[in-house]
Amino acid sequence: SLRDVVDKDIEHLPNSIATYPKSLSALVLCCGPGQELLPIAKILHSQSSDAQATWKVLGSDLAPGMVDIARKRIETECENEGNDAFKECIAVEVGDAMDPPPGPYNVIFSAFGLQQLPRPISAVESWIGRIQPGGVCVFIYWPPSAPKIPGEENEPFEMWSDLAERKLGKQYKEDPWDKNIEAAVAGAGGEIVSDKLIVHDICWEDASDLFDGMSRAGPWHAMRLRRGDVFVDELGQELISMYPPATSLRHKFTARMIVVRRLAEMRSSNNT
Repeated sequence: SLRDVVDKDIEHLPNSIATYPKSLSALVLCCGPGQELLPIAKILHSQSSDAQATWKVLGSDLAPGMVDIARKRIETECENEGNDAFKECIAVEVGDAMDPPPGPYNVIFSAFGLQQLPRPISAVESWIGRIQPGGVCVFIYWPPSAPKIPGEENEPFEMWSDLAERKLGKQYKEDPWDKNIEAAVAGAGGEIVSDKLIVHDICWEDASDLFDGMSRAGPWHAMRLRRGDVFVDELGQELISMYPPATSLRHKFTARMIVVRRLAEMRSSNNT
């Protein structure tokens, strides 16, 4: 599934986080079933330069069912040898990523939740506002239009674009929502210290599985928010009919990972 690629992206996180000399806290937004929580807790623990430092990881998700799953996952994972010390340091709560729990936090992390939000740019601004000066916000998301990968047959982005353009005409040529993300980060008092594309190789059971993942948790979810379920599902049926039935599919998709550091002062105040 799409969220399984989080394991790969977690590997990039340590280089994005400074070594903290004292206590710290982290917020994991849109945490879903919670597979990021323990790995992030371990990363933060390893980054602390003080053996006596205390730290907390809070997972937050809008769906109560997901919160229950995440709590049970942490319970099980922390029962394993070597993980006992992390149990009291991780909590999971119901919360809206558009209005995160009050901080401030040293670290905010979100994997593949941003593109599912109704106003993703406003969400990023809100996240930066919850970070302590010098802290970081790391978010990974599926860009609204990913770069074409050479040699990819039946590339789903091209097929989806052709279908949408036939339905919407010039309306489909709207600008991607993340085109102003750099300006939004700066306006919220942050600076981008890393911005990279990460290619994932994903296998789907069939075309229905591909469409469901892409339109409910992937880069096509933004159109579902704007145009509604009926419109997107009708396009989806057309897309599915273009693939052989009951055939597994393998495609490469490009995610974007941005690391933002909160400035000690707003740029507008540094005029001297």
